[in-house]
Amino acid sequence: MSFLKAYWPRPATGSMRDHARAAIGAGLGILSTGLIAHAVLPGDWQTAVFLIAPIGASAVILFCLPSSPLAQPWSMLGGNLIAATSGVFFTQLLPHHLAYAAAFAILAAISLMFALRCLHPPSGAVALTAVLGGDAVHSMGYTFVGWPVLANSLLLILSAWLYHTLTGYRYPAPHTDSKPTSPAHMHYQFGFKEEDLQAALGEFHEVLDISPENLQMLLQQTELIAYHRKLEEIECRHIMRPVEATLHFGDSLEHAWETLSRQPEPAIPVVNKSNLVIGLLSVADFMRHAKPEKFHQVAPAIKRLIRWSPTTTSNKPEVVGQIMTTPVITILEDMHLIHTIPLITTHHLQLVPVIDHHNKLVGILTQTDVIRALYR
Repeated sequence: MSFLKAYWPRPATGSMRDHARAAIGAGLGILSTGLIAHAVLPGDWQTAVFLIAPIGASAVILFCLPSSPLAQPWSMLGGNLIAATSGVFFTQLLPHHLAYAAAFAILAAISLMFALRCLHPPSGAVALTAVLGGDAVHSMGYTFVGWPVLANSLLLILSAWLYHTLTGYRYPAPHTDSKPTSPAHMHYQFGFKEEDLQAALGEFHEVLDISPENLQMLLQQTELIAYHRKLEEIECRHIMRPVEATLHFGDSLEHAWETLSRQPEPAIPVVNKSNLVIGLLSVADFMRHAKPEKFHQVAPAIKRLIRWSPTTTSNKPEVVGQIMTTPVITILEDMHLIHTIPLITTHHLQLVPVIDHHNKLVGILTQTDVIRALYR
């Protein structure tokens, strides 16, 4: 059973609505192509060659896989015309050896389709139809290339364009040499470039039924979805760091400056006796109150600010509570990271205190912690 499981068909992509839309479109495309072609060439339905069987295979590709490189107008037109011409040529060259004629027609058709960038799988059946179609097809000679092959191809392409347009899909798929636009807020972990993708495709040694542009957008969208899922699984409690130092409202500025200088974090939470966050103190708070006019005046200005005044009255701040930033933005420990990132970026926060449901301080979260979580 394990051996058979490896070869079990995988589910088709798309929803049931997409499948129904493709099937209905293919049916309508064949109906319109057949009716128009037969109207142009009236006669007995059984004997008149107005619709060839390979067009059914083309309908599957045009209506089920409209963004595929194999479904584009040039692929169908060029592939079918090349295949029909090859089939007629080798049939007339080897009229008594149709098996050889069929083999050479397929070989020539595929080679030319690769060279002219118009690979279309049903064109192989077009070549065989020209060789094995019997007297009705053989008697047409090269007329078979124009009618019914070219006519059927043009009518089916027109039907596909009209149906996809009316149902909100884009056909033909646009070809662009520009790089797909990545979401502005997302920087991908591996950062692959278009050249990397082309190099990988060159080493794959297979023809893929998807354009490089669509493949790149698919890979980027996949990574975006994976990031979204990953962010939803991470809560702040999983990535926050423990609080190594806190300050109180009445702590001296000198003590606060020394504490801030010893720790790597850019700020220190200020708490009350119940461990509730009442403020946040950072170097920026010291600079805002020291007010140095020039760079070389920073150190003297900070010293003047943090020096304790010996008098009972002072015209400068003396304790942490007088210069701390308040009110403080905090986040709950069970908040998902995906909701934390907009908060941090919108308010340009370098450090955010993390609290529990009793509003008590339980940890801190920095920009470094968030970045590390995204790339771990």
